[in-house]
Amino acid sequence: MADDFDTKLTSILYAEWNIQDARVVPKTEDVVQRDGAKRLDATYLYADMADSTLLVKKFPPEIAARIIRAYLRIAVDCIRAKGGHIRSFDGDRVMGVFIGDRRRNNAVEAGLNISWVIDEELNPKLSTLLWNSADPKWKVSHRTGIDDGETFIVRGGARDNSDLVSVGDAPNIAAKLSGIRGERGSMTVTSRVYSYLREINKVNGTQSMWIERDDHWVGPHCVTTYSCDWMRKP
Repeated sequence: MADDFDTKLTSILYAEWNIQDARVVPKTEDVVQRDGAKRLDATYLYADMADSTLLVKKFPPEIAARIIRAYLRIAVDCIRAKGGHIRSFDGDRVMGVFIGDRRRNNAVEAGLNISWVIDEELNPKLSTLLWNSADPKWKVSHRTGIDDGETFIVRGGARDNSDLVSVGDAPNIAAKLSGIRGERGSMTVTSRVYSYLREINKVNGTQSMWIERDDHWVGPHCVTTYSCDWMRKP
């Protein structure tokens, strides 16, 4: 097996990339396993449910699973309705990818819709589902993180056990922003997203929908972010 790894790793580390500029969000089968790569300008949205570990501790697995499934369904449907493509699940977190000139606005609108459905549809239903539980007032809270930039998409893993990997600042930063807790609102975006937003996604009447945060470090990246506590009916 050691000799086998030597051959495989040499191939991975030194093979020339066959890079193509993508015009659509690729699927796994669109990227060649050995040396394929797609370069894509895209907006990445991560929707992450908060306190899922506490959820599993508070309620039986059958109830916890229903809540997580409901949350993921809301996120997936709202992302797809705004033209986003689902490319990854990680427990109770989902990643959506948006392309095109309106990609940043579409991603933010999906985030506004996710917040509305959770607040107006899911949480009221949970008050009935959980009325006889250990914590009948428990509610779903979450955060959507969004960033935009050029991404290098490759295929990782092995034959029959592989998936796409997005390499770049945008997916990493969006994922970290979705994990912010204790900050007002349920959506956080970078200045690379906010600066492209249309007026309808920036203000409601004369009131700003966003709060600008001080520059801070998100992993190794120093970014300016904006948080939003508004929501919008799909």
